Amino acid sequence: MISHNSLSRRQFLAGSTAVAGMAALGPSRADDAVADTADASSGSDRWEVLRRLTGDRLVRPGDVGYEKAALPNNLHFRDVRPQGVAYCSTPQMVADVLSWAWDQDIPFAIRSGGHSYSGYSLSHDLVIDMREMRAISHDAATGQVRVEAGALNGQLYLALNKAGRMITHGRCPSVGAAGYLLGGGIGFNMRRLGMASDALTSSEIVTADGKLRLLSADENADLFWATRGGAGGNYGVSTAFTLNTAPMDERLTVFRVVWREKTLEVARALFAAVDAAPVELGTRIALGGVTPQLGARGRQVPVTLLGQYAGSKEDLLEILAPVTAIAAPEFIDVQEKTYWSGQTFLSEPGEPAFFRERSAFIATPPDADHLGEAFEKLQRWPGTGAEGNYFFFQTGGRINELAPEDTAFVHRDSRFLSVVGISWSEDDLDLPERLRAARDWQDDFYGFMSARGGKGAFQNFPDASLVDWRERYYGANLDKLMQVKAKYDPNNLFRHGQSL
Repeated sequence: MISHNSLSRRQFLAGSTAVAGMAALGPSRADDAVADTADASSGSDRWEVLRRLTGDRLVRPGDVGYEKAALPNNLHFRDVRPQGVAYCSTPQMVADVLSWAWDQDIPFAIRSGGHSYSGYSLSHDLVIDMREMRAISHDAATGQVRVEAGALNGQLYLALNKAGRMITHGRCPSVGAAGYLLGGGIGFNMRRLGMASDALTSSEIVTADGKLRLLSADENADLFWATRGGAGGNYGVSTAFTLNTAPMDERLTVFRVVWREKTLEVARALFAAVDAAPVELGTRIALGGVTPQLGARGRQVPVTLLGQYAGSKEDLLEILAPVTAIAAPEFIDVQEKTYWSGQTFLSEPGEPAFFRERSAFIATPPDADHLGEAFEKLQRWPGTGAEGNYFFFQTGGRINELAPEDTAFVHRDSRFLSVVGISWSEDDLDLPERLRAARDWQDDFYGFMSARGGKGAFQNFPDASLVDWRERYYGANLDKLMQVKAKYDPNNLFRHGQSL
């Protein structure tokens, strides 16, 4: 249950006063419901009190829409069934729901898009869902965009397309913009524009004292620093973000290329080629697992290159020429498009699935020995009804121009973010030995990644199996983040399996 000190939340809220960078949210509907809350604690249905507080925007088991509201993106956590999902449409409503949760000792999770890899946007009790706060506005004079915390990436992409602007963004349109930004935010633009969180100029958040705070370099600067890469669910409920944008490219070359012959030699040449390329190139390189049975029939580890280049098709093919000279791709699709139509080419639906990913940053591209050993491991993939793979997002460039302490995102010396991932099917649930073998393979691979120079872990890909996750996610910034946590959430109202 949520920990308390001797001062009740209602007393605490009543004694709070607004200061610079902080706005009072009252008079609150929570104040009007104090008597109802007291009645609830003495026998009446406390969830009906919450239903009234949210204007009937509470969904409970048995209600229409509950199954959709309860479904996580990572189906591994589909048995986590909330007692209620409260859809909040204003910061005031957020404060009301937080007050109710405190008074009723109800644990909660905060959700925008619901893509938490380790299920931290789920709760057996209450989910505070932000998706009704999804307004997006663009200021043509400044080039800035203001995004409410419930907006999904796909909605933001449409708004940016209309405005003729771009940011660092991901590929999955159903990811929530809030969680994406709070953890740093990676994408094919990051080498030339920096992390998505680097573009933040201000944000708004409801903290544990029930206040809506404006965060910027000048107001609540310590909390603003912490929310630029300090991950969600730690300090409060973020309600809006303002970001700088860049003019979108008039033309963009997008590509997907697959090799299935001479793939170890191809991989070695490919990493060298993309690492030497200008920051206008953004890539994801995936090496696929092959079971020993398929390997015995001649199947090689496939190499898949996906990405974009802010330049011509001819220039991209010249960058890749040393690779295609080794082996012709089995599949190649290279197209010049307008910027946002190019993003449609690159998009990933992000449909619910069973998966687990483990990540580490590397300061240099994988060398020949690294790749040779990785290929041996990939050829021992035990197999599931889905896949296992080892993939790399190309980092570096503008990301590394900031010092680790400039924002909470500490990983400022990498050239690639490496990930070993597994996924499985519904049928695999009846084969526990198969799932156990896949997880053992993944854990062994993760040990190899660390031995080969992998450091840290990406906080936007939370990994519940990490013991030292605080140090891996936050490194030298951990102590300062803990100080911010103690200042703004002294009673640890906001918590989940890997919260600070």
